[in-house]
Amino acid sequence: MRYVIVDPVSDYAQHIIEFLCSRGLQGIAVFSQEAYVYTFHHLFVEHIGHCFDDEYLVSEHPSVEALAECIRQEWPEPPLTGIIPWDELTINLGAHLGEALGVAWNSREVIRRFRNKWAMKSYLREHSEVRVNRSRVVESEEEALAFVRELGLWPVVAKPAEGAGARSVFFVRNEEELVQRCYQVFDSGNGQVLLEEFVFGTEYVVNGIVDAEQNMLVTDVWRYEKHASHGCENLYYQTIKVGSYEEQFWPLAEYAAAVVEALGVRRAPIHMELKLDEHGPCLIEVGARFAGGNQPLLSSELHGRSLFELAACHYLAELPLRADDISYERYDSRHARIVSGIQSTALERVTEVHGLDEVGQLPSFYMLGRFVPPGAPLPMTVDLGTKSYEVYLVHESLEQIEADAAEVRRLIWYR
Repeated sequence: MRYVIVDPVSDYAQHIIEFLCSRGLQGIAVFSQEAYVYTFHHLFVEHIGHCFDDEYLVSEHPSVEALAECIRQEWPEPPLTGIIPWDELTINLGAHLGEALGVAWNSREVIRRFRNKWAMKSYLREHSEVRVNRSRVVESEEEALAFVRELGLWPVVAKPAEGAGARSVFFVRNEEELVQRCYQVFDSGNGQVLLEEFVFGTEYVVNGIVDAEQNMLVTDVWRYEKHASHGCENLYYQTIKVGSYEEQFWPLAEYAAAVVEALGVRRAPIHMELKLDEHGPCLIEVGARFAGGNQPLLSSELHGRSLFELAACHYLAELPLRADDISYERYDSRHARIVSGIQSTALERVTEVHGLDEVGQLPSFYMLGRFVPPGAPLPMTVDLGTKSYEVYLVHESLEQIEADAAEVRRLIWYR
């Protein structure tokens, strides 16, 4: 049995591939760009090369349809079991190639809703009753000013209609700043300029998996704590697990399930960011993918079950999700937190990283996510992609995690 996977050049993809390979399924790799072929052969082939029967580069074919026909001719038997477009940047190609190959996944029409924030929220307003904040795509200063005057509220969020990771997202408090930030968003190259009503309240993450019948199994919920620093707002400070026994968990889960049902997505992991205020939940963004960082690894540890393996099964088969696919009892038995580093000044080159060994000895230490090694440049933190480090903590005691989180910030520093 064979399946197609798009751009298998990440630890996430490797977890999926190794699981499927252990079950006797071989992959066919499709690369969206030549750089990923290089990455695959230099970083991944040694570990997972034996899990593949073939590989293709999209640009070597006149069209996606021509690529699909080539795959069908060269691998006619047994029929392909499905396609795995596991990443934010692979889902468009995955939907297109899946349609051309005749394997069941999500249509391009559905996936387009997830790649453009304006299209997604417009669709929800028209086809559902879920709460969505007001927004508008603008193409001129006049349109931007007209929207905020019509809205009559500050602040306003200015961000790209596409993209992820809080990149080029600004909170605007006056008309002069609005014009400036709109130009910055446009220059980011991540799509049109999108203005949105700011929703007050606490920001949360809801992660889960959707089956073929659009049933969503919520696997984990997290609360963002973000701080302002060195003139930048909305910087990731720490991400705190929310237990299923906490009052916010199920209202957020039910809202997330309603959003997923309205958007029509199926057989995919879901990562949703939303606000919760006195009026209830309100969507910020949603992706048909796993959360970034190593959050799915941490969630897998909390449940005692690999969420990558669970997602792999649903990518390739029309299976029903069941409550016992995960363990809320185990999930609730420990606290968890992701501590994010904020770097207020850039370093041209890191010469030393202090504190990593000591952090590794903390009672709640689970794993180190990103950090910047000696010899590499260290950017100033301005968004998700420029965190200076991530440390993952798990422990039965909340007090221990609180103490260890403080120690992480004291111990890790760059020079």
